[in-house]
Amino acid sequence: MQEISERHIRRLQIVCVGLLASLAVYAGVVTAVPLTAEPGFPQGEPLLWGFAFLAAVNLVTIMPVYRAMLAGPRRVYAVGQQPERVLAAHLSAHVVAFARLEAVAILGLVLHFLTGRRDWFWIFTGVAAVGMLLLWPKRHKVETLLALPGQPGPQAPSPQ
Repeated sequence: MQEISERHIRRLQIVCVGLLASLAVYAGVVTAVPLTAEPGFPQGEPLLWGFAFLAAVNLVTIMPVYRAMLAGPRRVYAVGQQPERVLAAHLSAHVVAFARLEAVAILGLVLHFLTGRRDWFWIFTGVAAVGMLLLWPKRHKVETLLALPGQPGPQAPSPQ
């Protein structure tokens, strides 16, 4: 079981590093590519509010979707005790959550190219990066996922 867990964490971290690295690529594009044409929406404040609303709805619904994607496989795992399906669902849920966070950065990228405002890009990308770091896969999260109900899971250190 330990080997399966370690392999899953390693695979998950590789995927998450790739998605986090895409934010750096977007930042490089914004920094390196000068705007040659006049922005399409020089007064794009209404566009900002629309995109901010879309980003907020996306951010607020990430965790409910994440939990819903894991609910069925967790119930199956509790009965059958075969970790492959719950770990596959965990990987899928993480990819979906990270992709949705990346969508927030893409909204910022679009805002930059439409309005010429770099600060809006950095705000949206910063929010996406913080979200990715908060959802970063950790060993204790996978151990908690694989802990069977009724059995003692991994013990957290006491806060002394």
